[in-house]
Amino acid sequence: MDIRLPETIERSEWLKFLHVTAAPEEALPDPLEEQLAQAEKQLLLAASPRAIYRVLERSAVATEGFSIEKHLEGCTRVAVLAVTIGAGIDQLITRTQLTSMAMAVVLDAGASVLTEQMADAAEQIMKEELAQKLPGMYTTSRFSPGYGDYPIRYQREILQYTDAPRKIGVTLTAGNMMVPHKSVTALVGLADHPVTGRLAPCSECVLRGKCTFLKEGRHC
Repeated sequence: MDIRLPETIERSEWLKFLHVTAAPEEALPDPLEEQLAQAEKQLLLAASPRAIYRVLERSAVATEGFSIEKHLEGCTRVAVLAVTIGAGIDQLITRTQLTSMAMAVVLDAGASVLTEQMADAAEQIMKEELAQKLPGMYTTSRFSPGYGDYPIRYQREILQYTDAPRKIGVTLTAGNMMVPHKSVTALVGLADHPVTGRLAPCSECVLRGKCTFLKEGRHC
């Protein structure tokens, strides 16, 4: 799948990751603005986004947890998706940690936002292709392992289904961490009737006891 880098990284989301509160019309302090501009340039140069997906019968896709089962309710097929922005990002952040931890934090936050932007782009392209290949099928939004009570270990199955280690270079450590780190796996349900999927509430999330978003009165 051909996914292209955006011209810019979404600034409002980036600031949220950095816990910076600023109104849209409010100018950022010059040092922060300069730091973000520099980080954005470095990230867009280092990134090499790649994505792959595969459509399987619902019965062939292993899942566990109330949240994902409700999300895929009524679906007869599932599109399994894997996306990465490449190993160059990990290398950039690691190098920067040796000279400036502050800039490394900014880069890491920006890379997380860029990963989501690439996942959104890949999901959109995938759905457009599926509309051509499987006319009459409806799709849910994407749902990733680690969200709600869908165990993060199911990333391994998605990587196997898509052959992601060989095709886009995404692997998994023994602790279920993806390498490159800025990567995403997800499921998208397909049905022959309108389906919307289901967002998991905080009450179902396995991280609700230590969620920084909840502590700040926000949601992921």
